[in-house]
Amino acid sequence: MLTVGRVKRVWIRRRAQNVYRRPLLVGGVGAAVFVVTLLGLAVIPRRARRAVDEAMAAPVARPDTALLRRRVDSAAARVRVAELGLARLRAAAGQSAPDSLSPAHRARRDSLATASANLARLLQRAEEAPLPASYRELGTAPEMQGAPRVAQLLDTLSDVEQSRADFGAAGGVDPIFVALTARVTQLGRELKAIALARRAALQRELARLVPPPPPARALRVATLELDSAQSALTRVRDELAAARATNRALAEQAARARAAEALAASVPAMLPGALIVGLAAGLAVAFTLEVRRPTVADGAEAEAIAGVPALVTITEPRAVQERRRRADRDVPPLVELNSDTYRLLFTQLADPSFNLPFAVVVGDVPLVTATVAANLAATVARQVRTTLVVDTDFQAHSVAAVTRVRPAPGMAEVLAERTEWAEVVRSVVVERSRTIDVLAGGMFGAAGAPEGLGTRLAHTLARFTRRYECVVVNAPLARSAMMPPAVASTAGPVIVCVCLARTPVGTLRQLMDALQASGTTVRGLVIWDREEPVASAPVVAAS
Repeated sequence: MLTVGRVKRVWIRRRAQNVYRRPLLVGGVGAAVFVVTLLGLAVIPRRARRAVDEAMAAPVARPDTALLRRRVDSAAARVRVAELGLARLRAAAGQSAPDSLSPAHRARRDSLATASANLARLLQRAEEAPLPASYRELGTAPEMQGAPRVAQLLDTLSDVEQSRADFGAAGGVDPIFVALTARVTQLGRELKAIALARRAALQRELARLVPPPPPARALRVATLELDSAQSALTRVRDELAAARATNRALAEQAARARAAEALAASVPAMLPGALIVGLAAGLAVAFTLEVRRPTVADGAEAEAIAGVPALVTITEPRAVQERRRRADRDVPPLVELNSDTYRLLFTQLADPSFNLPFAVVVGDVPLVTATVAANLAATVARQVRTTLVVDTDFQAHSVAAVTRVRPAPGMAEVLAERTEWAEVVRSVVVERSRTIDVLAGGMFGAAGAPEGLGTRLAHTLARFTRRYECVVVNAPLARSAMMPPAVASTAGPVIVCVCLARTPVGTLRQLMDALQASGTTVRGLVIWDREEPVASAPVVAAS
């Protein structure tokens, strides 16, 4: 049982085998790439050398970057000095007290700041909770000691609070209780006013202990000095960057000149390299096309896909028999005079009495199916049996090209009832005193195929089988890749032609599925392992 890795290796080997069977594709692509590469090696270095010579015709002096770096360092030092001076001025403007204060003044400053902060806290509490307790705490603060009327206001507040307490819990609606409450609020406002005045006095005294900030003019001058230093630094850095870019451009020009000289001197030595590149490109293109649309590589792969055995393999003949007799020269070139392969095919298709009443040849290459059909019919005719080859290839007229008869009129005209089949049948010599009858494909004309083409075709082929001992039908796939009507309308044995390295795997699989769906009996495969036939002989009149 094959493993997955073995299956992959076999698949790749078959694809590579098909690549080597396409020498024209590989050679064509390789030759084109070889010419392009050779032209590139011969032309591009000359153009590059000419461009470099033109660019270096007028010598450009290299800028001195060392001097510019020293100027950058000097400008950067000037910026640092300006930043340091501005930072000192801003620090002097934002500090709360100078370091030169005496310990006594420093202690006084701290006590004033503490007292001001304490008063601010008590005022905030009295504002948020306007109660006698808040007012009493504000009035008894150390910062309020010595303020006029504070003691009197606190005594009055105590008396009013005592009077309100005498009413108890039921005094909320009494007018006197309400008046006492209003009196408490008024006393609290007076205490807050005294506290605000006291806090303002503390702040004024605290401000006298802090020295004034430096003048704004000094800050503006320091800021302008810093801006000027930064502008000078930016300008010098831009000059340094431009000088370095100029030096890099000059170095690249010199490198291109050296590379152009090296390439120009080694073009003859590059010929093997260009040949290798062309061959590799041809193989790569052919392999890519093969992988994207794989074709049948050998008989084993064809049998695995089709599910039927291979009957014969048609290869190149070992020796071509020279046709000296006139009767042999009248035989179409694609009809082989003596071929053991087609005799073997006939014996496998015929019954035990060596009778083959009917056979259909199917494939995706019209000239291959027509060649197989004509040679099979010729083999039967050499058994002294009347044989008819019917062409249902209404597009390429492949049987007419193989047997050198006129493509029209033919089967199309018979199906359209424009003529009788006996009037358009032509005899073709296949051996001395042996002939086969050929019914070409014909043309339907502008009206197209008649209705019920399959039924008419089946009825007509049945008539032929009563007249001839053997009827061979050529039914290649149409250009639309659909199953030919001759296959769908007959129940006779079908042989499928598979061209190695030409028949796509998908096409063969679709054809076999269509044949099985129609109930057609597939006797086997004919493996075509030679070059595709070429009908170069001219068309002759009917005999």
